[in-house]
Amino acid sequence: MKVIGFVLDENKKFYDVNTMIQILGVSKTKIQREIKRNNFSEFHKYKNQYLYPEKTLFNLMEIVLIEKLENDGYN
Repeated sequence: MKVIGFVLDENKKFYDVNTMIQILGVSKTKIQREIKRNNFSEFHKYKNQYLYPEKTLFNLMEIVLIEKLENDGYN
């Protein structure tokens, strides 16, 4: 698995959508839908890629984990 992170703005880490797909194991549309639904509006555009902060990645991890646990019956 190849993880690509970018460091911008005072050592903040940013990740592109393809890296989030690899880390989270969900589709691109799922990631884009959750970003829009939860108003994660902070991003940087670099070389025709949208880069989202590490905080957004962790929030998406939490959302995906909760959904998977609910689907498996761990209420």
